[in-house]
Amino acid sequence: MQVVVGSQNPVKRNAVREAFSKYFGQVETIPVKVDSGVQPFPLSEAETLLGAINRAQIAQKQKPSADFSVGLEGGLTTFNEAAYIQAIAAIVKDSKLSVARSVAVEISESLVMRIDSSSDQSKKTIDSIMGRKNLFQNEGVIGVLTQDCLTRTQVLRDAVICALPRFLVPDFYPNR
Repeated sequence: MQVVVGSQNPVKRNAVREAFSKYFGQVETIPVKVDSGVQPFPLSEAETLLGAINRAQIAQKQKPSADFSVGLEGGLTTFNEAAYIQAIAAIVKDSKLSVARSVAVEISESLVMRIDSSSDQSKKTIDSIMGRKNLFQNEGVIGVLTQDCLTRTQVLRDAVICALPRFLVPDFYPNR
């Protein structure tokens, strides 16, 4: 089975491989470079969702022979007047789309204020604040905040797992 991933980030690729291998055994993940069509740091759940869907759909166009196409996007959402970081997974197979979101972890207002949503430069700022290097290719902000009880790979993997049921048990999803 081949699954195309709309990102060259190894964390996203590993998360997709881990999720799909739970159901399908041996899985080949094919990373492709795509433009998510959203800011480097999405500041809303709607923008994060759009980025994930764009990644999945563009990846599918780049590798139409793949069995599935997956887009993963991390971003901010708000709940109870606080900011949270979460991920959204979008899976495309043929013309069907399924989406799911991950758990979310609250982040401080001071960290949110340092994020320039339009620039990847904020990744280095966050690395510096958190005392890490290449955080987004490793445990992620969630890993640091949960002291590695949850890592970025695990959170992304679980979002993919939550998006898969539409394809695994389609009889429960007849209307889309």
